[in-house]
Amino acid sequence: MVQKLIEIVATVLELSEDVKDTIKEDTDLMELGLDSMTCVEMVVNLEDEFGITVDEEDLLVENMASISALVQLVEKYQ
Repeated sequence: MVQKLIEIVATVLELSEDVKDTIKEDTDLMELGLDSMTCVEMVVNLEDEFGITVDEEDLLVENMASISALVQLVEKYQ
């Protein structure tokens, strides 16, 4: 799941391969350009990829600020 999430993050944030290769589970995605607009796009991608529906109350930047946070979010809805 981690590698798939890194792929989604790299696509949404339009990251180069070099930057994508540096992403770890605790990398601060806000430092890579994550903001409220890209969070919406991230949620759409997560919902499509994992067949989940994220509740409105979980649409917070801090719930998507790292790969480990994304893992927790996806696991919550699986």
